Amino acid sequence: MNSKPHIFLDIDGVLALNNEMYVENDKHWYPKFNRYRLNGGAVKILNEICVKVDPIIILSSDWKHHHSIADMNEYFEWCGITHKISDYTASSWGVMFTSFQQLEECRAYEIKQYVREREILNYVAIDDLDLSPWIPNNFVHTPNSNMGIKTSNVREKIIKILTT
Repeated sequence: MNSKPHIFLDIDGVLALNNEMYVENDKHWYPKFNRYRLNGGAVKILNEICVKVDPIIILSSDWKHHHSIADMNEYFEWCGITHKISDYTASSWGVMFTSFQQLEECRAYEIKQYVREREILNYVAIDDLDLSPWIPNNFVHTPNSNMGIKTSNVREKIIKILTT
């Protein structure tokens, strides 16, 4: 059994905020990924959570389909994130989703499979998709994709799940 805190992390709508994704500013452009820097306030909150609970970060985001763990960690460091990604959830994709609910269910399934296979006892999934029907007690929703992890009380909910 693994009791070390784990964070299953989505990127878009959590750290990469929708209202900033296409703001043109060369200082914040990361050519290797063809993307902009993650939101500074969101990065600060993730770093605060990491200092408090020292989690293992598992990427559950769709970004896992496009970038290696090494590249993601390089990008995280460039954005100012102090913790590294340790792993990705497996991909259960192979079909075209016809609804957000199918995407949400698939994402939740991938996380639950990872948790089950590694016997993880202490985890939280953070996502702008609503995974609560499938992960009711270990999920924190960031429903406002323009605020992400900066949404009121999200930081506290994540810490509470990982420390109780």
